[in-house]
Amino acid sequence: MLLRLKLCALLLLFSTVLFGQSKIEGIIHNEENSAVSQATIILKNPLSGDEKSVSSKDDGSFSLGIKPGRYDLKITLLGYSEFQMKDLDIPNNGLKLGILQLTAIFQNIEEIQVKGERKLIERKSDRMVINIENSILAEGMTVLEILQRAPAVKVDDEGNISMRGKSDVAVLINGKLSYLSPKDLATLLKGTQSSSIKSIELITNPSAKYDAQGMGGMINIVMKNEKKAGYNLSVNSFAGAGRKERYGAGFIFNSQINKWNFSAGYDRGYRGEREYRNFDRFFEKNPNDNQARKSMQYSQTDEPLETNNAKIGIDFQASEKLSMGLAWSGSFGTYKNFNNGYNNILFLNDEMISNSLTDNSNVSKWNNNSLMANIQQSLGKKEHLFSADFEYMNADYKADQELKSDFQKTAHQPSFFSHRKNKTPSSTKLYVGKLDYLHHLGEHQNLEVGWKSSFVKADNNAINDTLRNGQWVNDKSTSNHFLYEEKIHAAYANYLLEANDWNITAGLRFEATNAIGNQLTNAVVNERNYSHLFPNASVSRKINDMHSLQVSYSRRINRPDYENLNPFRYYVDAFVFFEGNPLLQPELANSIELNYSFGRNLHASFYYTDVKDVMTSVLTQLPEQNVTIRSIANIEGFRNKGLNINHTYSPVSFWTTINNGNVFENHYFGSFNNEKIDNREWSYSLQSTHVFKFPKSWSFELNGQYNSPQTDGVFRQKGRGFVSAGVMKSVWNDKLSLKLAANDIFKTMNYQAESHIGGVRMNQKFNLDSRTILFSATLKIGKEISKKVRKQDTSDEQSRVRGGN
Repeated sequence: MLLRLKLCALLLLFSTVLFGQSKIEGIIHNEENSAVSQATIILKNPLSGDEKSVSSKDDGSFSLGIKPGRYDLKITLLGYSEFQMKDLDIPNNGLKLGILQLTAIFQNIEEIQVKGERKLIERKSDRMVINIENSILAEGMTVLEILQRAPAVKVDDEGNISMRGKSDVAVLINGKLSYLSPKDLATLLKGTQSSSIKSIELITNPSAKYDAQGMGGMINIVMKNEKKAGYNLSVNSFAGAGRKERYGAGFIFNSQINKWNFSAGYDRGYRGEREYRNFDRFFEKNPNDNQARKSMQYSQTDEPLETNNAKIGIDFQASEKLSMGLAWSGSFGTYKNFNNGYNNILFLNDEMISNSLTDNSNVSKWNNNSLMANIQQSLGKKEHLFSADFEYMNADYKADQELKSDFQKTAHQPSFFSHRKNKTPSSTKLYVGKLDYLHHLGEHQNLEVGWKSSFVKADNNAINDTLRNGQWVNDKSTSNHFLYEEKIHAAYANYLLEANDWNITAGLRFEATNAIGNQLTNAVVNERNYSHLFPNASVSRKINDMHSLQVSYSRRINRPDYENLNPFRYYVDAFVFFEGNPLLQPELANSIELNYSFGRNLHASFYYTDVKDVMTSVLTQLPEQNVTIRSIANIEGFRNKGLNINHTYSPVSFWTTINNGNVFENHYFGSFNNEKIDNREWSYSLQSTHVFKFPKSWSFELNGQYNSPQTDGVFRQKGRGFVSAGVMKSVWNDKLSLKLAANDIFKTMNYQAESHIGGVRMNQKFNLDSRTILFSATLKIGKEISKKVRKQDTSDEQSRVRGGN
């Protein structure tokens, strides 16, 4: 009897909740029957004054829970006329409005004007978006410098990127995976100016439609490619200095007439840089010596960088449902590194053992060309979407290096001169084909399937010579000609369901890899074949207008790149060099993440990643030769766990502050050279950005960041941070923007790392050229044809298939 009473009370409570809350649903389209996202839907009870609002999703749908009654509906979005419906009767069982059509505003303007702008940092369900074009401080920076300042992102001295404490981050450009080696990619990002970047997307747990590459997640760099009927031109330039001068200029042009769209862009930049480096090693006592030794190494580097980036794209809208595109992009430039210093080897009582003066130079040139073609077709009344992408890339890289060491006479060493040179011509060819199909199973259900095949061929020839008795002699022990081929075939299926306040994604990706490394010099061939399944799932629930939860899981892989597999030696100087490892195996990672959102401005993420056979930097010390060998090796594993919180707040109407905090633990464990590795530490990073909008088109931006000490393989990086500020003035009806920025004002963005392995304690300290003052100007002019403004589709499917990106 008691059980029945409890059941009846439960049913009564359920009925009260059920009938006390109703719901209104609908889908928003434009006049071309395309989904409209980010429209604001406002529902207001004219009698009680109760009001609720929600934004439309990427597929145009919206759902809003509300009490039954009579309401007025209003829909607003920049570029569209306001949509209204009066006296809507919402019953207990809810109301489905079906498709609501927004009408674009007619415009006939002579010149482009900025009517609105996105937030500097936006949080979406699966990514954080940094709108670079809205940042004052980003002007005059390279993409690599911008990434150093992104929330929870860190870039080390060699250009390696980590996110939330995890390394091996996959980098995409316009949604396409970069197949360049980390070294070549760092050079490319260092040579790409902020003026050509629209936004940067930080994707921590990608779905199955993305490549499984990238243990630490993905960073998608979205290039500017604004399309408007008529023509528009944006011209930019910057100039400034740190220890050395920096300057550059470029333009982006777009013209759209009828069914054709043409776009072009070019930028050229020069970046002077001077750094001071200390590299100290303390050796354990040698049995043949009375006391231990130390090596004190110092150098000054000048690193001029000249870059050129160009692109041309053509799009053709054959019909309302068929579009095609063709695009070319090129990047070419020169990077020089002139390094002068000394290396002193002493006993601990400072008695000189060896003293050498070093003069090293490295001149690198690259020429990268990419050709992309795509086609997109909408099918049937439900607008199913078929797309095909094809890409070809040819990257040529050439480096000429000279290392001179003049050894002075000491009580323990006669004087002599060492002279080496190295030539490294290399080339990489890439072929990629990709097919995607999006099928609308129902009003709130989608199925995505696709296939991708990629083929990479790399040719790296390292030629090392040594000067002996006035003659150059080939050093066969360090020279090596290395060929590498890699084929990856992938297929995926991804299911998406939106039901009431639930959003469910489940997918499975299959990737098969065949890789062959051929050392022609030693006639050694390493071939490996492996296949893996990569499941992923995401479930999110909107509890009410203020609270939502999401949990996601994904399995990912990180394959060794050909540069790390190539066993040739790259000399940093006469005493330190990098050596590849042909025995490297891929690492596999399992990641889980729990996200919580409070309103639109507070987001928290709890995350955990477990990696098997992690690839990490290791050291081999040869104390008797005063040589340190840096390499990459697999060790047993790596675990990363932490909490990231992002909050946006406006204390007053003209002031917006964006704050990000990340607390995490990195744990590397295993062994190398029979020495145990157990490197574990909790770390944190804090970032605060403040944007002030003042009258008469003045604005001010202040940004500060601090990264605490953290572990990275066998290294422990010390804490560092910076404070930057910038001011902007818009004139000439907002067509001309003038910006002045000061970066790393207090000169605290230096790199320091230490390790203790192989009987050697090693300290590195790099005094970077990070304090700069930059002035920039951007001019936007153009003319639009009188026509209806159509909202650009920013969905991932669209961005990956349109040409001219």
